[in-house]
Amino acid sequence: MIGKTREYPKELMILEAIVRRFPPDDFKKAEFEKKLYRKRAGYKGEKTLDYFLEQIDHSEMLILHDLRIPINRTHFQIDTLIITPYFLLIIDAKNYAGTLIFLPEFNQLIRVQNEIEEVFPDPILQTKIQASQLNAFLKKLHIIPLPIENLVAISNTLAIIKNPTNDKEVSYRVFRSSNVAFKIPPFYQKYTQSLLSKNDMKKLTRHLIKAHEPLIPDPKLMNLPFDRMIQGVQCPACEAFGMDYHQGKWTCFSCGHKTADAHIQALRDYFLIYGPSITSKQFRKYMKVGSPSTAKRLLASMSLTFDGTTKGRTYFPGKSFFD
Repeated sequence: MIGKTREYPKELMILEAIVRRFPPDDFKKAEFEKKLYRKRAGYKGEKTLDYFLEQIDHSEMLILHDLRIPINRTHFQIDTLIITPYFLLIIDAKNYAGTLIFLPEFNQLIRVQNEIEEVFPDPILQTKIQASQLNAFLKKLHIIPLPIENLVAISNTLAIIKNPTNDKEVSYRVFRSSNVAFKIPPFYQKYTQSLLSKNDMKKLTRHLIKAHEPLIPDPKLMNLPFDRMIQGVQCPACEAFGMDYHQGKWTCFSCGHKTADAHIQALRDYFLIYGPSITSKQFRKYMKVGSPSTAKRLLASMSLTFDGTTKGRTYFPGKSFFD
């Protein structure tokens, strides 16, 4: 069964909001666009692995997606952790395109794409480090030592995987995501001693979920041009900014599209970029709404929480606001 689902990363939401509202004439926008592209590709690779994991027998396993566990003064991340009575399995998903050349002697992965070579950290070494960190975490919980295996899933179907030194570990650890159903059974043949009961597995799952700390970047540390970020409501049809609110509808000056709820995405962008609270005055300025009563009505229509009196009220996103 799935013990922890993979949620859409808050980091991706923040980057999407920044790219939407970054000044188009600022040269730094390309830097954020590139980072957003990489993060989206990584998430897509993880979801591809999830799709193929859904097709295998879960009766003897618990699957936890997207863990970020504190250790000492840092964190370690695991794309997918499979808990079984016999062993634990870490799978790291990569969605790299191009030709992937594994060079374990130097702990390198070389990616060749469009005749350009790039060096990436060795994902096999990364999963080994994750296994070591997970083992340290388990020791703190006084859990009996468990075998921890590690694999690297290549999710991009167009990627060419090369192992020029015929390294046995590369052949053993690296596979295409679509082949996951055939990579897991050999571990059941390798580890036959049952070490965890079903209750133990559930208890370990609870410990890991409780320790999980999702990555939420602080835009204030990203050197953003806050005073130049684009404000107003964006048209969902043509993506132009500056929709006008009248008689319960937002109207786009550029294409004429009308909609009733375009302000919701705009407010999400505000919370993601500027912080987790907004006043009615800030809302009116940001949304370019002149009427206090209209602003109050729009704020009341959304799943927000609030603090303070009517006049000095501050609004916050509710639990389901980003769903």
